[in-house]
Amino acid sequence: MDFNFKKLKELFRDKSRDNLFQNLLSIGIDCELSPRGVNEEKLFNPWHRRSLGIIKVNSEHPIKYINIIKQDRGKNNPPRWWYFFAIPDENVIPKDKSIEIKSIRNKSVPVFGKVESVKWEPNDNSKNLAKIFSEDKDINSLSFKLGNVKVQSLHDNFSGFSIELEFKIKEKKLDLDSWQSLNIIARHCLEIKS
Repeated sequence: MDFNFKKLKELFRDKSRDNLFQNLLSIGIDCELSPRGVNEEKLFNPWHRRSLGIIKVNSEHPIKYINIIKQDRGKNNPPRWWYFFAIPDENVIPKDKSIEIKSIRNKSVPVFGKVESVKWEPNDNSKNLAKIFSEDKDINSLSFKLGNVKVQSLHDNFSGFSIELEFKIKEKKLDLDSWQSLNIIARHCLEIKS
């Protein structure tokens, strides 16, 4: 009886982390699944969402881990997934100098239309970084392919930066170009810091 319950639980377990892990391995990224309960699971994990676990990246890339967060289906809302690509940095950015930039995809027809252009919307501390992003075709193509991108500095228990993507891994996969673009964003963050 206990065996069947475990089998049933495994059958219905959200496998978004496993899918991204396999996706990264398939494009040649050296990574591993971290044990559950590590501190990094708290990154962007408010009470009404839950972490599906951490993927640790074992390479020279500035992105060192990925936290996958899920908000379960509600009465009137479908489930949602967020992928936080973390770029740790020892230099702490004060909150009053925080960085936040969002990509805005302009479509030919709102909601369903084809993406025609990408604009980067910065906070006051991120204008230089937004200019760099807007001039980089690889970074813009990432937003074209995967959806809106949000880049922000980390505070409190974490220091460094995070790149946030919201999508379903079954519908969209990372290719090597997308992975390289994410790391280009990460390097720009570490270089400019304001």
